[in-house]
Amino acid sequence: MTRRMTRRRTWCSASALLLAGSLWSGAGVTAPERAAPDNTPVNALAETPAGGPLGGEPLPGAVPLPAVPSGPVPVPAVPVSGIQPFELVRTLQALQGEVAQGDARAHVAQRALLGRMQDAFLSAPPETWADQRNARAAVIYLLSGGNPKVVRQLIALTPPPAVEDDLLRGALAYVDGNAEEARRRLSRFDPMDLPPNLGGQVALVRAALEVAGQPQEALRLLGIARLLMPGTLVEEAALRREVFLAGKLGEIDRFQSLSIRYLRRFKGSIYAGDFQRRFGMALDGLGFGLDQRRFVLLEGLLAEFEVPVRRQYYMAVTRQAVVSGNLEIARMAAGRTRPLVAEGSPDEVRLRLYTAASSLAPADVMATRELLWSIDRKTLAPEDLALMDAVYAVLNHVRHWPSPPDGVIGDIGAYASIDAPADPDWRRPVMREAEFVLRETGEMLDQAREGGRNGG
Repeated sequence: MTRRMTRRRTWCSASALLLAGSLWSGAGVTAPERAAPDNTPVNALAETPAGGPLGGEPLPGAVPLPAVPSGPVPVPAVPVSGIQPFELVRTLQALQGEVAQGDARAHVAQRALLGRMQDAFLSAPPETWADQRNARAAVIYLLSGGNPKVVRQLIALTPPPAVEDDLLRGALAYVDGNAEEARRRLSRFDPMDLPPNLGGQVALVRAALEVAGQPQEALRLLGIARLLMPGTLVEEAALRREVFLAGKLGEIDRFQSLSIRYLRRFKGSIYAGDFQRRFGMALDGLGFGLDQRRFVLLEGLLAEFEVPVRRQYYMAVTRQAVVSGNLEIARMAAGRTRPLVAEGSPDEVRLRLYTAASSLAPADVMATRELLWSIDRKTLAPEDLALMDAVYAVLNHVRHWPSPPDGVIGDIGAYASIDAPADPDWRRPVMREAEFVLRETGEMLDQAREGGRNGG
């Protein structure tokens, strides 16, 4: 069974690439020249990626992903005459499945295919859309980053295309940014009642529309999207958004399980950079640097990441623990980070600062001072400079007697009465003499004050 599935997936991938290549105007045409114009729909989780609701481009700082070919991609041409829109959509979704696995070549082919599908759909005879499979394929095309012009043309047809009007207009409202109309029209459709390749898309869009007002409903819909389209870019996008939403809602167990699932299924995705950004935001919100039990859970989760990403996450948790005063967690996180940084690197310098900030006990004063002195302030970011100044201030308070309160003469003010020891031998002759002198002086001062009052 597994062999058959593997062979089928390989065949689909090869067929998709061949067909996409044939849709370009020859092997020498590059994808950027033929790519369809991007649209910017209402995004599922308040972002605006290019290329439809599945998007989210890799972000700066992410682990490097496979480079997208910059020149022509030579693919053998095959005849495409007579291919129906629903067949083209199958090809598109097969390509997107390869994109979810990190295939940069498929990423290029997908964009070129969208451009050629636009031309094919706009020039298709009206009777093409009397086939429900083709009419629904137009909705899938639109929600996959296609040009809205195609659907606007379908809406104007007489007789209308063989697809529910609310489905067609709801999808168009979504990509046009009209969230209210899209919600009203698309809420009529249960994704489970639609064909899986359409139901998964509708579930993903409906989740985007519900995330602000009904986040639990959005989570449910994202789960349905994954269920309907396993192994596809829809599942990848749904998982990516579920992770962020679970973190936002504080559902730490769900966050952990979904993150592991994403990393084991889609670690190489073209959009893994977006996942890493969402994951980092959730780490901060869930407070892994504030609770020791949560920190223990985090260790197993971060083991799934490559070393450069794992290092940055541990650094972030270490800083969070330091700033919040959870010094035990800060020391633990710093210990996990130390083997991941290169000596003398900017990260290693920052780690020295965080280690010093977590080691402010009186017994550690000298070692902490030496650690701080080893740091070049010029290498630190402004927020770390402020932290360094705060660490120095605390360290200096540990090294010196505290300043006395206002109105107290001397270095230390004694506010509590201390009883004399039970053993009288503690009193020395000089102490008795001093006590006598103090008593005599007190009596003389009392007499002087009394005389002054009488004289007045």
